[in-house]
Amino acid sequence: MSEYLVRFTAVNPDPLDEGDARRLADAIRAIPGVDEAGGAALGDGQSVTGVFAIEVDQAMADAARDGSRMAKEALKAADLDDAKLVDLRISLPAEGGPRLTP
Repeated sequence: MSEYLVRFTAVNPDPLDEGDARRLADAIRAIPGVDEAGGAALGDGQSVTGVFAIEVDQAMADAARDGSRMAKEALKAADLDDAKLVDLRISLPAEGGPRLTP
C-alpha cells in the first residue's frame, strides 16, 4: 500500500462562508477510506480547498481516481452540490514536510 495526499479545490456559483468550509472538513473526516483528514479552507469567497490522505494498492492513477471520487463525495455530503471540482492534486507525502494543510 502507498499513501498519497489529495488536495482539491472546488468553485461554487454562490458565495461560500466559514460554515461551508466547516461542513466540508467534517464531510472529509467522515468519508470511508480517508486515512487522515487535513480539513478545508475558504479561498476567494466562492472557492474552497480540502485535503486528505489515502492509501491505495497500486499507483498514483488509483489515487487520482479514488481521490476525485472522494472529493466529489465530500462536496455532496457538505451540501455543496453546485460546487465544481476545478483542481485535483495528488502527491506523495514529503519527508518531514507539511502534510495536510488546506
